[in-house]
Amino acid sequence: MHPVRLSIVTYNIWNTMRWDVRESALRQFAELFNPDILCLQELRAETQACLDEAMPGHTRVHDGFEGWTSEGTIYWNRTYFSEVEHGIEDVGMLEEQRRLFWVRLKLTGQDRTVFVGTAHYTYQGHPLERDTGQSPRIEQTRRTIEAMQRLVFEDEPAVFMGDLNDPVHPVRMMHEAGYVNCFSALGIPTVPTHPAYPTTNILPGARSTQQTIDWIFANKHARAVAAQVPHCYHGDVAPSDHWPVLAVYEV
Repeated sequence: MHPVRLSIVTYNIWNTMRWDVRESALRQFAELFNPDILCLQELRAETQACLDEAMPGHTRVHDGFEGWTSEGTIYWNRTYFSEVEHGIEDVGMLEEQRRLFWVRLKLTGQDRTVFVGTAHYTYQGHPLERDTGQSPRIEQTRRTIEAMQRLVFEDEPAVFMGDLNDPVHPVRMMHEAGYVNCFSALGIPTVPTHPAYPTTNILPGARSTQQTIDWIFANKHARAVAAQVPHCYHGDVAPSDHWPVLAVYEV
């Protein structure tokens, strides 16, 4: 059995905010980086249509649940993978259509599969957290881990990624569960993923903090080879208010 190297990206693509100026940037990103697996958050019908056109060699999950079009989805290169199954898990997000979205992919020409999951945890400024001081992301992470322990096969490579809106507790909890982020796996420092200047267009005096809140994790059956947060532009416009996280894994 020969190991396979896969390029994987997670990207929060910012709803349709400033879509009239961002569309060409997102299209260019998809065409140039063309990752083998792409997990998205804050997806909308308009952005999905753009990516369908920009990545004709890819396919994605097709499902009647609205969240697969209005919140998150997973794309993969059809040359390298075929879908075995997909699903959603309610892991406690406070937003109506958000879930742990997942797919099991079979490697072309092999009997091996890879499990891919993505989620968008609740924003730090949610009224519940602001009023109580309690982070809902701790419970969301716990339930994500429980779901993956149930869904991932023994000895199966598994990756989980997304906008976790938190630089601390989800990372700690995922590591304790055996899922190490791509930066720590390589012994390199994390890089802020939000906000992406100047596209975010934060005005002077506005409250803003640079944070690493977008993450890619993998279990011991996927070996990190490279990790970065690419700053990519079309002209002077970035594709989103977040930067993507790109990792290469060997499985």
